Amino acid sequence: MLDGIQAAYDNVLHINFGTRQPTMRINARLDEESARKLEYLKDMTHAPVTDVVKNAIDLYYQRVKQARDRAQSRLFGSGFVGCGSAEPDLSQTCKDDLSLALEAKHGHR
Repeated sequence: MLDGIQAAYDNVLHINFGTRQPTMRINARLDEESARKLEYLKDMTHAPVTDVVKNAIDLYYQRVKQARDRAQSRLFGSGFVGCGSAEPDLSQTCKDDLSLALEAKHGHR
């Protein structure tokens, strides 16, 4: 079983950070369960805490970025974005245009 876990670590979880210089130092307070999980990951992967945290950040980053990319793709793929048309200066004249339209509909108040 440990060989399978080590293989998973070697193939999936281990990320080579190369020779990047550290730019941030973190100090985190962990609850008992999170501390236990961190110790488990350290023990199973034989990696220092720094590498476990870097791997966790990278995996979480990838998951969040993929979810955002999927949402953006669905939005643009829906045809909603870019479906309207207006004058090129609409962002500059929208308040005046709205006022004129409301005045035409309801009269001057």
